[in-house]
Amino acid sequence: MQPTVLPGIMTWSRWQPDRAMFFNAWLVATDAGHLAVDPLEPDAEDLAQMDALPMHAVVVTNRDHERAAATLAQRYGIPVWAPEPDAGEMQVQVDRRLRDGDDVAGWRVVMFAGFKTPGEFALVRRGVAITGDAFWGVPAGALRLMPDEKLADPERAALSARRLLEANVQHLLVGDGMPVFHRAFDALTAMLDARTGGG
Repeated sequence: MQPTVLPGIMTWSRWQPDRAMFFNAWLVATDAGHLAVDPLEPDAEDLAQMDALPMHAVVVTNRDHERAAATLAQRYGIPVWAPEPDAGEMQVQVDRRLRDGDDVAGWRVVMFAGFKTPGEFALVRRGVAITGDAFWGVPAGALRLMPDEKLADPERAALSARRLLEANVQHLLVGDGMPVFHRAFDALTAMLDARTGGG
């Protein structure tokens, strides 16, 4: 795992050659312990780092990001938290079903609409958002929604993305692609303006 510019947040990634982007997982320190968000399969070094930390829960931002949730839940004896709309279609046992506005160890659940799965959400706190499939960080420094054919309702998805602007998000930690530090608000605005022709 590597530290990020944000105190208390570390990441580990895997290159996906078929998608030409990195997939990312996040380890977030909280007063209650560490949250593993959308955890990829950890290697020995990742596990050694986590073994030395107090682990609190695994958070899965949508049903397609289970990844290694079951592995970490079993290893550390911690619960899995996932969105209520997706929980029934997941393989892993979901111990807490998250809804819009829920508190997750000091982070707020912000649910989206119109995305690939009905449960897609972000964790938001103090200008930082952690998302799963909602946004792709490609090319580096920019953001885009996944292709319209993968979205349940592209127009609703774009409108729903504005929730992060309302939260004044400046750092966006994406599950796919490169995270955007310091200028996520501008990148989100540019992404949405491009879809609406600037209007």
